[in-house]
Amino acid sequence: MVIRREHTRERAAMDRMSRREVLRAGVAAVGLGGVPRLARAPASYAPPPETEGGWRVANPESLGVSPDLLSDAIRFHDRHPLTTGYGGALVIVYRGHVIAESYTTGTDGGPKRWTAQTCNDMKSSTKSVFGTAVGVFLDEYSDRIDLDSDLVGTSPDNSLLPQIWEQPITDERKHRIKVKHALSMTSGHASREPWLAPSSRHLYPGYSGPFQMYEYCFGWWRFDGIDAHHDLMFEPGTAWNYSNYGLEQVALAMRNISGERVGPYLYDRVLGPIGMPRALRDNELKDMPYATDKELNFSDEAGWGIGGSEGCDAYGADKSESPIGYNTIVGSTFRCTARDFARLGYLWLNRGRWGERQLVPEAWLRTASRRFVRDDGSTPNNYGYTFWVMDDLPGVPEDLFMSRGHNINHSFVIPSLDLVVVRQGNDTRRETDPVLANVLIEKIVAALGQP
Repeated sequence: MVIRREHTRERAAMDRMSRREVLRAGVAAVGLGGVPRLARAPASYAPPPETEGGWRVANPESLGVSPDLLSDAIRFHDRHPLTTGYGGALVIVYRGHVIAESYTTGTDGGPKRWTAQTCNDMKSSTKSVFGTAVGVFLDEYSDRIDLDSDLVGTSPDNSLLPQIWEQPITDERKHRIKVKHALSMTSGHASREPWLAPSSRHLYPGYSGPFQMYEYCFGWWRFDGIDAHHDLMFEPGTAWNYSNYGLEQVALAMRNISGERVGPYLYDRVLGPIGMPRALRDNELKDMPYATDKELNFSDEAGWGIGGSEGCDAYGADKSESPIGYNTIVGSTFRCTARDFARLGYLWLNRGRWGERQLVPEAWLRTASRRFVRDDGSTPNNYGYTFWVMDDLPGVPEDLFMSRGHNINHSFVIPSLDLVVVRQGNDTRRETDPVLANVLIEKIVAALGQP
């Protein structure tokens, strides 16, 4: 039978770490070139919604998986301090079957108990959810926007962001930001996120208006002690820096064209059809779930944050009203169960196909999950379009790509193995241990009998 565990007591010493060290994270960057992918036949299986039975399950041994090695991988996860402190969830889907899942209730905080119904903010794994929306959008509106479209443009008339022209453009290099630069983290925007920042806010000369999300990433106001967006860090397309703000600008461009917020747009076309709960369309959170510095972002309900106008506190805003209005926050705040996020992983695994329906263009997901290619042909970073490209981990097939979020709210997708793994967590007491994610996927792959 399927391995399923729920843990409520602190474990003894965690398993010894393996030889591999750091999960290659902060490096990364952009590219259309990438490793070859193994061809996969279209999958006819698609799990029904959890309310209608959900995922099929299988005894790991019946699929050729070593139950001992798989149990070892789960123990490693469950006993790790980043799991035992504030809890965590782990779901493993192999060949379209849940072969293992584990829910650990933390000894220091977090949901009491953590179960298969517990929702958690997937943090920056939300970016890959947004990347899914982008692929659908670029296909639907191909006559109006593509990867080479300029975001700011040379005038309000040819801009995807006419709102940014309501003030002087704060850096002339912003005219050269293309959609592909924002999605590949090569736009030049700064990183730091001033969530509910206590520092003073300041308007730039010549601007008086709300302290809201878009006004901030346009560079119209700033915080004390936090990098502003008045100036870019580098010429777009020439370097890499992980940031939410280019993505938020693409999201605004999408709202400008479609007339819809990103969340409802994606729910109607993808999230609903793959069986995710309607709360992801209807439960739009104005308050970021960062009530304490522990960032315990669990809930009984699914939902997705919105920002940009009255009542919202995204990106350190003060809930002031903005004429730009609301949109879905696309860099974070996507909240669901581990089992439901595995649906997205399974969709990505099957290149946008769900049963007999092609919901996301296959070509887009192939491109998005490969390293971004700069104009000079180089691919120096392991990042595509909103996905991490983990093509250099020893012992793991090179077609591994990921969504990655703070507190190890990750999904791992390996098409050549027909494998999806989702991990959720909440611990922020220490620096995130990069070895946990690295060793976990190594142990799971080993259990499948793979190198």
